[in-house]
Amino acid sequence: MPEGTAFEIRRGRKLYAVRKKQDKWRPLAEGADFSGIVFLLIDDNKFIRKLLSEILRGFGARRIHEAETVAEAKGKLLAHKPDMVICDWMMAPVDGMTFVKDVRGMGARTPIIMVTGHATPEKVTEALGDGADSYIVKPFRAATLMDHLVKVIENSRHADYLEI
Repeated sequence: MPEGTAFEIRRGRKLYAVRKKQDKWRPLAEGADFSGIVFLLIDDNKFIRKLLSEILRGFGARRIHEAETVAEAKGKLLAHKPDMVICDWMMAPVDGMTFVKDVRGMGARTPIIMVTGHATPEKVTEALGDGADSYIVKPFRAATLMDHLVKVIENSRHADYLEI
């Protein structure tokens, strides 16, 4: 593992690594990034989806799928088999927590990060208790998203899924 690397992810022949620099997580610059990880972004706000997409592209991600509704997201989950889902809570007509419960009810272990403007302890407890792997409160910085991605990837319950 390169010096300063916190962990590596192997997916087939590709190697992905993340290192901690000045207490912030950053993808390694030389050939190690998130380009092989498939992301699914779910938000009814097009601006937020595009913003998240651009942040992930800045981290090296290239395989990013977007969904505006939970119904569309379920189809893309089955079609694209994402490695990571980033989902808004407050959507209409079906909210993001319903998506999380449905996905967990199907037995899917795909990591899910909830994104919302609701920061009450009850909401955080509900999201994590119902199957979300992490919880980000809007507005947030790109470094915050990276911290949560790393936390979810390092989580032992997904270690075999993400091949850490």
